[in-house]
Amino acid sequence: MSGVLRRGSLNFDCVGGPRDKGRGSLEANLYGGYRETRPGSKTPEISVIALDFRRYSEDLKKPPKEGEQEKDGEQLPPTARDLSQDADSDVISNFLGHYTRWSFLWTLLLCLFQLPTTFHLFMFVFQLTDMDVGSGEASPMLQGCVDLDELDHLHTRLLERLFGCISAWQSLWCGLLSIFQAICTFHIFVYVFQTAPKDFWCAQPDHLRQMSLSEWRNLSQTSNGCLLLDVDYSQVSYNGNQLINWPANASELGYRQCPHFEFSDVDGPAKTLVQEFELVCGRDILSLVETCFLVGAAAGAVLSGWISDRFGRRHTLMAFVTIQSVFGGILAFSTSVAMFMSLRVIIGFASMTVTVVSFVLVVELVSGKWRTIIGILNILPVAISYVLSAGLAYLIRDWRHLQLAISWPWLIMLSIWFWLPESPRWLLAQGRLDELCVLIERAARMNGTTDNLPSNYRKTLEAAVPRTVVPQSPPELAGQVEEVRAAGTDAADPAVTGHVNPLLVVFGAKYWRTTCLTLIIWLTLIIIYFGLTLHLSNLGGNVYINSAVAGTVEAASICISIVVVLKVGIRRSLIGYMLLPGLCCLATNLVPNQTGVIALATIAKCLIGANNAIIPTYTAMQYPTIVRNFGVGMGNLASGIALILVPFLWQLEHIDALLPLNIMGVSGLIGAIAISLMKDVE
Repeated sequence: MSGVLRRGSLNFDCVGGPRDKGRGSLEANLYGGYRETRPGSKTPEISVIALDFRRYSEDLKKPPKEGEQEKDGEQLPPTARDLSQDADSDVISNFLGHYTRWSFLWTLLLCLFQLPTTFHLFMFVFQLTDMDVGSGEASPMLQGCVDLDELDHLHTRLLERLFGCISAWQSLWCGLLSIFQAICTFHIFVYVFQTAPKDFWCAQPDHLRQMSLSEWRNLSQTSNGCLLLDVDYSQVSYNGNQLINWPANASELGYRQCPHFEFSDVDGPAKTLVQEFELVCGRDILSLVETCFLVGAAAGAVLSGWISDRFGRRHTLMAFVTIQSVFGGILAFSTSVAMFMSLRVIIGFASMTVTVVSFVLVVELVSGKWRTIIGILNILPVAISYVLSAGLAYLIRDWRHLQLAISWPWLIMLSIWFWLPESPRWLLAQGRLDELCVLIERAARMNGTTDNLPSNYRKTLEAAVPRTVVPQSPPELAGQVEEVRAAGTDAADPAVTGHVNPLLVVFGAKYWRTTCLTLIIWLTLIIIYFGLTLHLSNLGGNVYINSAVAGTVEAASICISIVVVLKVGIRRSLIGYMLLPGLCCLATNLVPNQTGVIALATIAKCLIGANNAIIPTYTAMQYPTIVRNFGVGMGNLASGIALILVPFLWQLEHIDALLPLNIMGVSGLIGAIAISLMKDVE
């Protein structure tokens, strides 16, 4: 409580009675009274300075009267406005006033001390972004990354410092992720053995089983085993090595379609898909059955890119591995060709999705030259799977058992779903820094580099988040953020959500040429690669031996291609690996015997296999992170179209036996020219 100093007197009256309330009494002084009573003879009067504790006393509220300025014969200056009545005043304000020139001067000088502090606090905003909030362009602190390529390069260098180019943690997950390539290869390649050709003929009636097979075939049907002599076989019998009631004019009778077929059991009693549903002669729809898988693969090539770019690599990969394994097992219980074809569409979609997403995730886990090396090695299990598929199909001849063997055991891979890392580049591009920091610390613990992490690395990551992306909100604010979004417009704003239309990017002004060339390269590549891989049986020889030998040589070729790429460069290597297979396919016209054709085709397959291992990495390097999966998916779209064309390509061998190989040779030349027009990458 503040008080007011004032003049007064205090009278210690030891004799006065209780009714004496004159001047000098306790009551008079406490209540500010100035009663002029004549003091008694025994009352000493002492003039003192009294402190009035009653701030709002009645006498202070009275305005001064005229003449009060004169006291004791002295002329006092006019008093200023009494600030004691102001609710905001205090003792000092009675002397200094609320605001004077002196106060204004020092207030102005003290305000200047706020400027340096504000500069230090607020200048960080301009170090991160430009003044134009709506432009979404990065700042000079992001080293001028105004396009997707430069921003992606910045993210690569930043994550390289935190994760390293290659480490024990990265090697472990790259090795595990390469297994998914083997899973997909089994589903793609095992169809070759499930539809392996078998010798067939029109089924022999039960009452004529005593006839020898060769005699029955020569007597009753055409050489290809598709047409049966139009005879009423119920009237014919066989006894004593002689036919009874066989028509004398049988050679003049026509032929009809065989109602049922029998197949050779030279390779064992196990049934193939062709034998199960009798897909021969007029029911030979193997090309259509194979096309169903390839249509699903083409759709998966496109949609998988959008799905994984939108929802992340990790969950997309594991979800489609589950679909692939479950529906692959159900396929073994197909009761009709229609059911088999429908399920193959689903498996084709899932297999292509797993192939693309697992590859992209591997490439985004490593940096530097290891992106090329690991990207190529990730395709190595594909060649190894050819050898394993041949061995597995040789041991398990029944197509249903073989389908179960390549499907349900891989459900064990779902056990790594919880620990499988998300792509660090995708997390950074999406602004999901909490998950990225957890991933960085987990990798550092495994690598033993926790102490080497910068203490402020999260701030560095925040500075690298694209301007159009909103960083992840803390958990306690998540509810408020959702309420704000719910109260806003229904349509999502790309500038706020950070999601872009990948189709507009890959076919935009900067990438349309790259995308068109990519489509041509993948189309010609797959025509050669799968034209030779899926139809080795068309070239003659044992399909199991051919597949095992081709897979072994291709695996060696892939390993050698790593050295070639590091020495020569990735684009020159691709040109060579595309040009040489084309020349080998064209050179089959100069070889006189079938053995030479098979040898040249095997060499072409091994060389194009190395190209098949390099091209995904090369394609991934052409696009930034936010559309990388979609860009690789566009290449796989072209491969899906090529896969659809391959079965019909081999139908041209009925016109000329070497016509399919000639088309592959021309495709190799076109692909080499397209690669030469692409930009080179480091």
